[in-house]
Amino acid sequence: MNRLRNIITASVLLASISFAFAQNTDKKWLVGIGVQAEDYTSVNNIFDGYFDTDDYSFPSAKLTIARSLAKNFAVDFQFSIGSVENKRLKIKDELFLSTGLGLKWMPLSEKSWFDPYLRVGANYYSYDYTSIHAPGTLSDPTLQYDNDYKESKPLTGKFNGKKDLFNVNGGVGINFWFTKGFGINVESQYNWIANSPRNYSDFFQHSAGLVFRIGGNKKVPDVDTDGDGVPDKDDKCPNVAGPKENNGCPWGDKDGDGVLDKDDKCPDVAGPKENNGCPWPDRDGDGVPDKDDRCPDTPGLAKFKGCPDTDGDGIPDPDDKCPNEAGPKENNGCPVTYKTVTQALQNITFEFNSAKLTADSQDKVKNAASFLNSSSLAGQNAYVDGYTDKSGAAAYNLKLSKQRAQSVVDDLIAAGVDKDRLTARGFGKTNFLCTDADVKAGKYSEDACNQLNRRVEVTPRTLTVQKTVEVKKAPAKKTKK
Repeated sequence: MNRLRNIITASVLLASISFAFAQNTDKKWLVGIGVQAEDYTSVNNIFDGYFDTDDYSFPSAKLTIARSLAKNFAVDFQFSIGSVENKRLKIKDELFLSTGLGLKWMPLSEKSWFDPYLRVGANYYSYDYTSIHAPGTLSDPTLQYDNDYKESKPLTGKFNGKKDLFNVNGGVGINFWFTKGFGINVESQYNWIANSPRNYSDFFQHSAGLVFRIGGNKKVPDVDTDGDGVPDKDDKCPNVAGPKENNGCPWGDKDGDGVLDKDDKCPDVAGPKENNGCPWPDRDGDGVPDKDDRCPDTPGLAKFKGCPDTDGDGIPDPDDKCPNEAGPKENNGCPVTYKTVTQALQNITFEFNSAKLTADSQDKVKNAASFLNSSSLAGQNAYVDGYTDKSGAAAYNLKLSKQRAQSVVDDLIAAGVDKDRLTARGFGKTNFLCTDADVKAGKYSEDACNQLNRRVEVTPRTLTVQKTVEVKKAPAKKTKK
């Protein structure tokens, strides 16, 4: 009768506690209510009589409350109470009380109906062993163990019975979920009693019961008309989205530069975000910010990075060698003259004893052609005059100079110059740019002097060139040119 009364009282108490606790939870919790059996007879060797239910002590009540910590872990509180018989030590209907904390590891998804776990924990354990005293010798007649276990499972070790004990435990369990919030639980744990021989006070606990997943009531979300994350009750602009930092109202942008007034150091004047909403400095007022202006103190054009083009030839003044006179880019912005064309043909060479230009001279001729076709000389007619050095017969040199001038004319025509604009002339060994006196004075070497005189010049067709032609004599032996 006492046992039944204790069980009924404990069950009512645990049910009341679990109901009250569940009604106040606001997180994800698990509550379990069940019954438990203690087994004091299988401790000498694990599973020695583990399934011998005749030796179990039935029943005591058990309460479990657990809370999820992470995806696969939970912490729990377990409480057990009942009137329990210890068949191993012939203790009848003593009050059994155990309470403590544990950690569970659940390897499977919480959505699975099959939910196994491992558990370790530590408990306060109260059970009255004060009537048991064992000096540690098997022949002592005061030992109180049951005779059924005397020979096969003898008690060993010195033991002085206590009532209040501490134990650690470990075990396995399984939850079978019928719905998301309701299922049944079975669990088995082994309890190690501190500072006590194993076969006196260690025991198994086997339990079964109902489990419930319980969470708090869902909170009704606040109304947020403009969807800015600020509930209408706190939103000073409930119909216009805005940040929480501005009480749900959008930040202003008075100057319309895309930089919010709160971040704009010049809120009344438009400016780029990179300069905190302020316009970039522009000392010369040409619309090109100083940071990008090659000529920050002189007004210029954006396409020339703020530099002017005074002569309008498409070359900015810093890159124009003649900024006040228009000229092509090929001549560094300076106007093209016949002198320019002649300089382009300077140091051209011909194949040995021939009027044919060497390959190295082709680019120079093409450059001269571009100058003749430039706006400065376009449409103007020109003479292409050939000269030789002083060596060799005059008649031969006269002929060779004309042939070489004609070779240059042919290549200029091939490079795009109108053939009607060009006339080839030969002047042989005349109009020297370098004389023997210059060589003797050390101004030039003999080879350099000859190279200077072997040349092609381009002059306007209207210019009359003074010609000094030697009298034609008998042909002399050809010399190398």
